[in-house]
Amino acid sequence: MILGYPISLLTIIYIGLVTFALVAFQMLVGMRIIKFKGRLHMKVHRRGAWVLVAIGAVHGMLALVAYNGWRILS
Repeated sequence: MILGYPISLLTIIYIGLVTFALVAFQMLVGMRIIKFKGRLHMKVHRRGAWVLVAIGAVHGMLALVAYNGWRILS
């Protein structure tokens, strides 16, 4: 439970699916299947990577909280 909100398995699954979709997007941008021109390509790729890291960290933290049964500020 985080801030009084119970972490369900479904929440963790949804965040995992979003993370997987972002990984697929990153791969397509990196392989230039989704094309951006010039400096915009690297901006999209770099910002997408940071979003991916943040969502992956949240996904991992929520999984640890759910698995261990921790209560954070509840």
